[in-house]
Amino acid sequence: MKTLFITCLALCVSHITLAQEAVNFKLNPEIGKLLRFNMFMKTDIDGPKSVIMDMNMKMEMLPAKKENENFTIENIIKTIKADINAEMMTVSYNSEEESTDETTKMIGEQLSRIINKKISSIVSEKGKTIDVNLPTSFVAQGFDASSFSKMSPTFPDNEVTPGESWESITEVNENPLFSTIEMTSTFLEENDEGYVIDIQGKMLHSSGEEIGTMKGSYTLDKQTHFTVASAIKTTIEVQGSTIISDVEMTVD
Repeated sequence: MKTLFITCLALCVSHITLAQEAVNFKLNPEIGKLLRFNMFMKTDIDGPKSVIMDMNMKMEMLPAKKENENFTIENIIKTIKADINAEMMTVSYNSEEESTDETTKMIGEQLSRIINKKISSIVSEKGKTIDVNLPTSFVAQGFDASSFSKMSPTFPDNEVTPGESWESITEVNENPLFSTIEMTSTFLEENDEGYVIDIQGKMLHSSGEEIGTMKGSYTLDKQTHFTVASAIKTTIEVQGSTIISDVEMTVD
């Protein structure tokens, strides 16, 4: 009986040890392998001029090359579906369907400028976005580099086990609302889908004032540590309005 108890105890300890195995997070996508994914963005602006917009985009992502410790990632938006509710006006748009009214045609003309346009990013093995080359057509539609720099969490330099956290600071260029994101990331768990990383952060104006928060999670492929699913929520207070944005991404 005593021997059986000791054996069971040893197995339990072994199981806990394996479950808490340290991971050295490092991006390692297959160069030249095309990935297709869906991105859903819900934006709710609550203020003097309220707007609710749901946008669903089908995208392609290609890890094009690796130089030293940096990857060049190319993204292309293939299709867009959008539902916009602004000041008693509701509009729906689908890039795969012909527009039937003047308002939809106008929105289609604007959004068509970002379809099939290449967004090129340079990302380090540790998930830090070094540069984003955003076509001018995206800037004209209100996008900025930070919109495409959240594909991956930033990883720590050292190995971590479930429950451990690390800090990171990201400087954001060309965004009129905030200039810095201070983030706390936590390795939550390993499950059947992959490694789960929780993030909790705050967004700072160039003056140092906190104007928003960011929270959510990433699920990473166990082999490549590339994001296979994510759900990120940002809340920003600016000029009497509250802007809430929910972005979900899943790889097909």
